[in-house]
Amino acid sequence: MPFDCTIEREGDTIVVAPEGDVDADNAAVLRQVLQQVVDRRDCARLDIDMSAVTFLDSSGLGMLVAAQRAATANGISLRLRDPGPMVRMVLEVTNLHETLAGEPDAETTA
Repeated sequence: MPFDCTIEREGDTIVVAPEGDVDADNAAVLRQVLQQVVDRRDCARLDIDMSAVTFLDSSGLGMLVAAQRAATANGISLRLRDPGPMVRMVLEVTNLHETLAGEPDAETTA
C-alpha cells in the first residue's frame, strides 16, 4: 500500500492522518511532517489519526516517541487517535499505549 499523509486543522488541534505502513521506509516522511507541525507552534494539540495505518514497526514506534517528546518540549500535547487493532496491539506489547494515547475520549480507542 502506498504511503500518504494529510494534515487538517480542527480548532486549536492539528490532525495528521498517515495512511499505509509506518515502517523504516515511511517513518522518516511522517517524522518530517510532524516536526514541521511542532516547529510552527501554532496549535495546542497534535493528534495523529492512526485509523488508516496498516502496519507499524519499531522505526514507526521510535518516530512516534520522538514526536511526542518534541511536541511536549514545545508545549504541544500529542496523542494518537483511533489506532486500529494491529497498531493497538503493537502499542500494548511495547507498553506505549498509555504514553502515546493521551486522555481517552470518544475519538480515542487505545
